[in-house]
Amino acid sequence: MIGTAVDEERGGSPSVEAAVLTVVVGLLIAFAVAGGRLVSAESAVEHAARSAARVASLQRDAASASAQARRAADLGLSEQGLRCTQMDVEVDATGFSVPLGTPSSAEATVRCSVDWSELGVPGAGTRTVVASFSSPIDRWRERS
Repeated sequence: MIGTAVDEERGGSPSVEAAVLTVVVGLLIAFAVAGGRLVSAESAVEHAARSAARVASLQRDAASASAQARRAADLGLSEQGLRCTQMDVEVDATGFSVPLGTPSSAEATVRCSVDWSELGVPGAGTRTVVASFSSPIDRWRERS
């Protein structure tokens, strides 16, 4: 009788405790995976922005700079294995309009929306990752 009263006072059974612990551990693992995916996505978008800005700065005019930067960002994201539900590449190519000998740069901003709803973590639906990078334009290079 004494053993029964002590068990009732402790409350809960080992199976209920194990079930709660399993849910908590599962959520911790899901949050760790989500954090890892976020870091990976940020790294991939930064790489894509650097590539886009560098490729844009090597072109001779603003139109080709924008087109080539978009291709470089697409390639950079696919190399990193990141799939964007929506991607936007903005190129500031006003540096191509300055006179020769004047320092200027091309800047690329890459926005990538990533869908993480399959993780099952609350609030982990779609997240937009943004990165910008600027690359100098050769001030003595001929421009169109």
